[in-house]
Amino acid sequence: MGVSSNPRATPRILVVDDEPVFVHQTTECLRAEGYDVVAARNGREAIAIADKGGIDLILLDVIMPVLNGVEVTKILKRNTLTSEIPIIVISTMTEYKDRVEFFRIGASDYMPKPIDNGELLARVSLQLQLVKLRGEVEEANRALQQKNRMLEQNIARIEHDLSVARSLQRAIYPAPEAEFPGLSLHFWHESSENLRSDYFDYLQDESGTIHVIIADVSGHGIASALLAAQFKVLFVGLARQGLAPREFMEQVNQLLVSFLTEGYYFTAIYLQYHPARRQLSLVNAGHVPLLYRERAGGRIRQVESTNSPLGFFAPEKYAEVQIPVAPGDLVMLLTDGLTEHSNAAGAMFDIEGVIACLKEHGAGSPRELLHHTIRRAKEFGATPVFSDDLTLGVMAFTG
Repeated sequence: MGVSSNPRATPRILVVDDEPVFVHQTTECLRAEGYDVVAARNGREAIAIADKGGIDLILLDVIMPVLNGVEVTKILKRNTLTSEIPIIVISTMTEYKDRVEFFRIGASDYMPKPIDNGELLARVSLQLQLVKLRGEVEEANRALQQKNRMLEQNIARIEHDLSVARSLQRAIYPAPEAEFPGLSLHFWHESSENLRSDYFDYLQDESGTIHVIIADVSGHGIASALLAAQFKVLFVGLARQGLAPREFMEQVNQLLVSFLTEGYYFTAIYLQYHPARRQLSLVNAGHVPLLYRERAGGRIRQVESTNSPLGFFAPEKYAEVQIPVAPGDLVMLLTDGLTEHSNAAGAMFDIEGVIACLKEHGAGSPRELLHHTIRRAKEFGATPVFSDDLTLGVMAFTG
């Protein structure tokens, strides 16, 4: 069918001319160079031979009986089986307009008679090289299209898997707002990628103690999201055992050290609020500072970390902090996606930016404080899109 599809086959050339001497001389010249040559005495024979397939190149005379070269070229170029065969027109017609017409109807090259054998072989070699290159390009395109189809299928499968994973992640996260005796909780989260690498959670145990945690997994992507999901299992399993915050963190750390791969760790703050005693107990394990605002006087206290992140060392002893709580006081919890949000000059929003928002809106509602802080951070940044996961929480202590 058309141009030979076997790149290892000897190129087959069809010589079409009604002059036996020319056909003989040209055939001998081409065969001496190793080409397979067939001949046709007129245009009709040429079309019949080309239709059978296996022709790589045609040398075509113009002035012939039955069908002339122009008619043969038009017929071959209209036929999808032969349209890609290169045609070198060989003719005594030397007028410029005639040569232009040959190229217009699809000829690949033109040579005037009488021909020089050396020039003929050079032009034949060039056209066959072009055919070979075109075949290689087409093969490369087919391979690329196949790879693109496979890539599209893989992307569709990954997008489906990510959609399922996002649904599962949403299912393990609690509602962004909750009310407990003496405490209201409000959280805001924005993911920088498809899956969350931040984690927050809360629960109330049988004694009435309220447990709250916020954590940030190192890195991004699926691995970090899976680790964040595993943290829920640890939190729910250990929070109900009546452990003090430092004991809780020490046990979590030992478990994480046993299964975390190198390069992964958690920063976290774990809090227990005892409504009857109005006392807050907490451990900061390598996390950004917790901000505590006292209603009376508006004083803001930073609870910085004096502990290593979780998953670094085992065993590790964790220092615990106790804070007496009064109605109207509040706590801000956050991940470094907020503090490390940077502007065009490279400056970060930092903890001072969060403190400024707390000073301005700390006396208002927790929702207003959350919305104001996020808005101020986006206005500060070079882009409103955060480069890291961001989680912001407010614990408001009521009467």
